[in-house]
Amino acid sequence: MLLYMAKATGNKEDAEEIVHDIFISIWKNRSNLQADTNLSALLFSIAYKRRIDFFRKSLRKPIYEDYMQFQNELTADEHNQLEYNDFCDIFNKALQQVPERFQTLLALSRIHGLSNEEIAQRLNISQKTVQNGISQGLKLLKEQLDNYRRNFYC
Repeated sequence: MLLYMAKATGNKEDAEEIVHDIFISIWKNRSNLQADTNLSALLFSIAYKRRIDFFRKSLRKPIYEDYMQFQNELTADEHNQLEYNDFCDIFNKALQQVPERFQTLLALSRIHGLSNEEIAQRLNISQKTVQNGISQGLKLLKEQLDNYRRNFYC
């Protein structure tokens, strides 16, 4: 019977577990068995039904696992989107607290991705002024973000 179930399951541990369950079931219901019952036929009849049950479970299992993985990814994506939206709100509020000249430099540098040279040309100022302004703006922005973080967690 173990070989019969092992061929069906393709896994020794699953086969052993099913055969074990079959024998436990027979033992629990031994009082209902008649003396002239063909035990071998009964065992293989139960094994055949358990084999079918195993196939049904194995067919549903990948679908369920795929569904759960999809749900987890969906939840994670929604959660990440909410966190991103919250971060953007806080970032924009903090950026508005920075003086306007630094806001412009930070936006051109960090949001639009322009180099210091491109910013200097666009604003008609020196690269050193751009570099110092971005450095000072980042420092002020960090302070504002720290304030929001402290207020949020208090």
